[in-house]
Amino acid sequence: MAFLHEILLYEFGKRAIGQVVIPNHVIDNLKPEFKLRPYQIEAFQRFILCHSEEFEGKPHKPFHLLYNMATGSGKTLVMAGLMLYLYEKGYRNFLFFVNSNNIIQKTKDNFLNPQATKYLFNKKIVIDGKEVLIKEVDNFEESDNQNINIKFTTIQQLHIDLNNTKENSVTYEDFKDKKIVLIADEAHHLSSATKSNGPLFGSWEGTVLEILNQNVENILLEFTATLDYESREMVNKYQDKVIFKYDLAQFRIDKYSKEINIIRSYYDEQDRIIQALILNLYRQELATSNNINLKPVILFKAKRTIAESERNKEKFHKLIENFSVEMIEKIRKTSTVPIVQKAFRFFETKGISANEIVKRIQAN
Repeated sequence: MAFLHEILLYEFGKRAIGQVVIPNHVIDNLKPEFKLRPYQIEAFQRFILCHSEEFEGKPHKPFHLLYNMATGSGKTLVMAGLMLYLYEKGYRNFLFFVNSNNIIQKTKDNFLNPQATKYLFNKKIVIDGKEVLIKEVDNFEESDNQNINIKFTTIQQLHIDLNNTKENSVTYEDFKDKKIVLIADEAHHLSSATKSNGPLFGSWEGTVLEILNQNVENILLEFTATLDYESREMVNKYQDKVIFKYDLAQFRIDKYSKEINIIRSYYDEQDRIIQALILNLYRQELATSNNINLKPVILFKAKRTIAESERNKEKFHKLIENFSVEMIEKIRKTSTVPIVQKAFRFFETKGISANEIVKRIQAN
């Protein structure tokens, strides 16, 4: 069975998808500085086709769709445009949820704060000749029928609120007599039950699906950069839902992403870490020599658990405490990674000795 994004291409063809007209109330009400890229335009066109046309393989209502888009490709701008499109189709209530409070605060700025640099909308939103406001609400009983009403929450808090009803919290009843658009960012966090083959009942995933199914006109739009296509369970869940796939590989081919330089080596863990530290210092010193104030960052990622990360942190601190000229000289003599040798040549031209490399890395 094909994915939904493949079915759309088969049913309509790339040319027909590209001819779908995006309404002016979407384009005109997005901030002019955020000029839409071709793939973002296609993201809107695909939704409009799926929402308005009948075709073989069209998802059943309530719609549950997923956008698989690379980090940095403008998922939030697509969310904003879809909100404008759906407002004109009669939707007034939007529930945004994610797994992190930090992301919620950034998203609030994107949607609510006209002073923020990444605010997504025009200074005044006008649809059908009327000004439309974007309002934050605690629950949908306080929403109105003239404006866009958004509740922001984490999936954890949403699950707690719905299963432990208290004053002013959102309840399942809120979703029965109003049609709601649910927008889930970082949606790969919402499929823990599917991944583990566990029960949906009582899980975050189950809570979201129960909200969706309260009203046949509800819509769930999920966004993620990382969909696990190797997992049979995830493929079974999302095959008829992935409306658009624009992954990191395509993002790079289209030259919208920073270029990623992948270096593979077969050294042991400590030697790999030392080479990373040398490259980190090289970046910093190279930037300084060009009058650029730069503090590079290294991410050491554990494969499995937080406990493993904690053990790695202890090992890292011990390595820095015992860092020595001998370690630096060993890498200088044995490393076959070209950019590491380039770093050593740079240090020589700047008069940075092995002893000074050790001191600067320890200080950093």
